[in-house]
Amino acid sequence: MASSLVSSTMSMAPSVPLFGSFFPSWLISLFAAVIFTVVLRGVFVVTGFDDILRWRVPMYMSMALALTYLISLLFFGR
Repeated sequence: MASSLVSSTMSMAPSVPLFGSFFPSWLISLFAAVIFTVVLRGVFVVTGFDDILRWRVPMYMSMALALTYLISLLFFGR
């Protein structure tokens, strides 16, 4: 019974075939979220919103984490 449980969970690994190899979907989501966060930071700097932020680093880290979860949910359903 334990071996069937292990094999069933391993077949559901969240991976995506990319460039002939399997990448975890969370890694792809994180990469996309970091890129999107950098773009949003540029928008914030241009609009002046970045100047009024008090805790910039935690805010941008939280934004990247939230976008990672959102991208993972929307594109991979996990």
